[in-house]
Amino acid sequence: MDKHEFNNSNFQVDCDWLNAHLTDDNLLILDASMDNPVNKSDFEVAGVIPGALRFDFSNNIVDKNASSPNMMPNAALFEQKIQQLGINQNSYLVVYDKQGLFSAARAWFMFKTMGFDNVAILRGGLPAWHAKGYATVEQHKKPVGGGNFVVTQERQLFVDKHYVLNAISVDDIQIVDARGYGRFSGQEAEPREGMRSGHIPNSLNLHYASLLNQGMLLGEVELKRIFDELVPAPKEFIFSCGSGVTACILALAAEIAGFDKVKVYDGSWSEWGKDKLLPIDTVQN
Repeated sequence: MDKHEFNNSNFQVDCDWLNAHLTDDNLLILDASMDNPVNKSDFEVAGVIPGALRFDFSNNIVDKNASSPNMMPNAALFEQKIQQLGINQNSYLVVYDKQGLFSAARAWFMFKTMGFDNVAILRGGLPAWHAKGYATVEQHKKPVGGGNFVVTQERQLFVDKHYVLNAISVDDIQIVDARGYGRFSGQEAEPREGMRSGHIPNSLNLHYASLLNQGMLLGEVELKRIFDELVPAPKEFIFSCGSGVTACILALAAEIAGFDKVKVYDGSWSEWGKDKLLPIDTVQN
């Protein structure tokens, strides 16, 4: 396979394409599924796409020394973990999750942050694969190890709380929260213990689910309309959520809509909400 064959327009490939290329030598499939800690998806299905490797960014490919969940590991650890999966510099990756689109965008953004662009999300994920009648298996493929993946360019796409705190008062930066409105407004309690309720000051709310239709991301035109209505084109977006997962859905959608300065607050509300030194706002009825 070459770049011409790997036509990941809009950073996605469809199920028919993947099925046709399932056994290509340098194509690898990554299952980045995780459970939704807030709501179970109506579209979630069981099974594993044949040949898929497990990409576990909560327990394996993660900074285990961080106090917040799902935190991005440093370049050296990321490189080591990716090599252990048998991923090479010339690999082409298709990542999916069991809900349709929930956690796959996080894996896509992690690779993007590390300068690796030969990665696409399976449009509609495992539910779409299942709906097509394509085969599934019960177990993930065992990693073969020995990959030659190297981080050649580390992009600063994940930002920390200090960056976000400074961005609150910067006109050219817009912070957008992917959580549901109840949590954003402070009217609903957080699912994690010890979290304050509310949102980062001057942030806007765009629930990630509003960008999906039956587990699939909306089209480019519709996404552009949504972002244009949300805010006059900023120079930079910072996306946040509960733990840095669904914020990546917003990052994916924004890039498809044509925005090229997109960052994700890695700690998100799991960090901001428990740090009483950081300011919060709520919405009053």
